Amino acid sequence: MPMTRSDTPSKKISASAAANQDWDCLIIGAGMGGSAAAWSLSRQGYRVLVIEKGRSAFQAASSVAREMSDPATRLENGRWPTQISGRLDGADMNIWAPLGSGAGGSTTLYAAALHRLRPEDFAPQKTPDGKEISWPFSYEDIAPYYTQAEQLFGVHGTQDPLRPDPGAHLPEPPEMCARDAYFLKSFTEGGLHPYRLHSGIGYEPGCKECLGSYCPSGCKRDARNTLLDPALESGQVKLCAEAEVLRIEANANAAHTVIIQHEETECQISAPLIILAAGAYFSPALLLRSTNESWPDGLANQNDLVGRNLMFHASDPIAVWPRGQHSKKGPTKTLSIRDFYSYDGKKYGELQSAGQTANFGNVLYSLRLSFDQSPLRKLPLIRQLLRIPAWLASRVLGEATVFTTIVEDYAYRDNRVVLDPDGASGIRFHYTIRPELLERAHKLKTLLRARFKPLYSLPLSHRATLNYGHPCGTCKAGDDPETSVLDANCKAHMLDNLYVVDSSFMPTSGGTNPSLTIAANALRVADIVAKAHAPKT
Repeated sequence: MPMTRSDTPSKKISASAAANQDWDCLIIGAGMGGSAAAWSLSRQGYRVLVIEKGRSAFQAASSVAREMSDPATRLENGRWPTQISGRLDGADMNIWAPLGSGAGGSTTLYAAALHRLRPEDFAPQKTPDGKEISWPFSYEDIAPYYTQAEQLFGVHGTQDPLRPDPGAHLPEPPEMCARDAYFLKSFTEGGLHPYRLHSGIGYEPGCKECLGSYCPSGCKRDARNTLLDPALESGQVKLCAEAEVLRIEANANAAHTVIIQHEETECQISAPLIILAAGAYFSPALLLRSTNESWPDGLANQNDLVGRNLMFHASDPIAVWPRGQHSKKGPTKTLSIRDFYSYDGKKYGELQSAGQTANFGNVLYSLRLSFDQSPLRKLPLIRQLLRIPAWLASRVLGEATVFTTIVEDYAYRDNRVVLDPDGASGIRFHYTIRPELLERAHKLKTLLRARFKPLYSLPLSHRATLNYGHPCGTCKAGDDPETSVLDANCKAHMLDNLYVVDSSFMPTSGGTNPSLTIAANALRVADIVAKAHAPKT
């Protein structure tokens, strides 16, 4: 059964009230990692304050356009209020990143695809530039928490026939729509091995899937209705929303206080344990802003690694036209293909149903996204003229189903997040797309399209399209303090009580959505924290 949403969570607290209470733990950020940690710690007797920049509740229908510029409207719909500045391949840009803001974070907007990484993703490997990289813990270490997260989110699907996981016991998914059933048969006949995507959508009667938007009924399981709301109802957790953390105060060995701005008032809140879960853009930014005599370059930044090793996925949409008419009534985001996850000695990734059709609106969005990453991005008139080919494509080719690739990128030191006081969001990312990523992204599309025949397919982007909703790696975990920010427990190497549980910790990006891995790791870290830091009461 879906979790019922309340428009106003009952366990909110103001910053001034929070400053006068005792807390066992402060969690900065109410997205997937922060909510999972709060849920787990609440069950283990911790008094937790979750501090969130966005709002505690949203409008019932999140119909705001992706490029709506009014910050208040965006916040009302659970979206990040301002653009993200970046420098891509040496050229400046500003983007509306697909990020959430508020209780549940980006999960209120995601499409609820909840896949595990593969065991080989955790094994030592070499990046194309010859650098050795590995995770500081194994697949076996996180596997029980993958199972726990799948159960919490009600994940259903079928096993990847090429690599079944004996530890995953997923309920049977509901029957897919006739059009997706047609594609399942066609792709299988083409030599691929499609299976049912692992999804956290409940598909209750009247379900609209709410892909990329807020789900008012809770049928789509997100971090808020699955983790944060139950934690708040436990009485152990309270939420301080619309509060921005300005910096973290610390001595040489431990963090002890957060400075927050709430309703134009600056407050100090202290606790013996601080967990950072503001996301891979903003967790490193907060650490970099938190300077003092002991940490002149920012907390945990003794080796100039905070913010570095930023990774995005390359996610390229491919339109595929069926033969004949097939109903779209029923679930539409249902298929996944991992035939080329690792192939011919290289790592690629997977293909997923996007749950979209190739109509004028999403063709235009895809064209503009590609344009924004091209050398022509400084010519706004051309961007407006993209409406013409989008209209022609939708009229001439008819309606197709959109699938999207998820191609792993590797960690490079110069791909990073830095502070930018003049930027709308206070940060800027620097990113260079390596030729090898362009080659792998193109190769995966070529391999897939060859298997799609005799169906007609068309990539909706011609260059690797970065997925700005999947940032990771900016506070990388590792065994060596010289080459990583966090240890195997996701604790800052030289700080006794500061942990990071969002996608910042990931040493590699893998070839799938990071959401389930973030949740599983946060549950793992919460258990570690509970053993190392006893609550006050």
